[in-house]
Amino acid sequence: MSYPTIEYSKDGGPNSRDYTLLKEFTLYEFYEVLNNELNSGKKLYERCGICSTLIADRTEFGRELINLCKKICTIIQNMDDVLDQCNGSTCNKSCDYMNLWLYDQAMRITNENFFINSFYQALNLLGGSSKSRKNQCSIKNFQLNQEELNKKQILYEFLHIYDGIKNKLQSQEDDSKIKLYCKHILENFGFYHENKESCTSTELCKYYDELTDFKSKFSNPAELTYIYQKCKYEETTCKNGSKAEDDVPCLREEENSFLYLIFGNDPEDIIKVLLNVTIIFVPILAFFVILFKFTPFKKTLNKLKQERKKSGLRKKEENIQDYMKNYASYLDKEMKNRVHLGYHAT
Repeated sequence: MSYPTIEYSKDGGPNSRDYTLLKEFTLYEFYEVLNNELNSGKKLYERCGICSTLIADRTEFGRELINLCKKICTIIQNMDDVLDQCNGSTCNKSCDYMNLWLYDQAMRITNENFFINSFYQALNLLGGSSKSRKNQCSIKNFQLNQEELNKKQILYEFLHIYDGIKNKLQSQEDDSKIKLYCKHILENFGFYHENKESCTSTELCKYYDELTDFKSKFSNPAELTYIYQKCKYEETTCKNGSKAEDDVPCLREEENSFLYLIFGNDPEDIIKVLLNVTIIFVPILAFFVILFKFTPFKKTLNKLKQERKKSGLRKKEENIQDYMKNYASYLDKEMKNRVHLGYHAT
């Protein structure tokens, strides 16, 4: 089974190894217990027949909902045994976990309100006949569309696995695992900021309570200090600049580069400055290229170069001529001396 909180990632979701590591928390382990119960093939109770009565079976997803309803009926009749399989410090929320898991199961079949409402009508009737003695767990119809469900799941699940992530960070020595858990924190902080502006009240937004709980937890200075130290993160400017004084900060990895010292802590500001510098200097560079390549200035330079070349050749020729003249004069002088010596000898 896939889980939106784990799958949510700017990079397209974690690989299989990372996915397995992120599932090692009480919430997801209990989801797996429920998945196993769903596919256990246990004998159906007689009262489970109410599913066929209340849910229309004229369509394929109607028949699938009836089948799901009957399996959930078995879980309801054994509620104590099922909920007791949740092991962990957060298992006081096991009923809430089951309700969110159940709504997701139904929405995987259909999101049509008529069928979803019929499905929950049957389950609520079955809940009244539950044999549970110690676990009072009411079945809840969240009445969400698919987008609202995904956002609610991402926020709710992260809030309920965060303490488990903290425990992993405290005991973890594997740097790659620490980076994985920290990246998960970073991405969920980003998700909060992406959705908070469009969700301002319970009347307008079905996941407002989760956003409020997120804000309450992660605007706490002690909690933020822990994240900064463990993950080597620091506060940065939010993209929309909407962070209030008591709100959740936007995060980025610690950075002490020269560019950040000059331009501030927002990477987008650095990109804008570099882009503006490029826009200014490219035309200037192009101007000089044109100046040297296509204007009379280039011709003047070429002419000077050619004149220098000719001048150099002339100088070289003059030097050779001077050398030949000097050598001829030397030979002439030597010949005269020899003639003179010969005459006196005679």
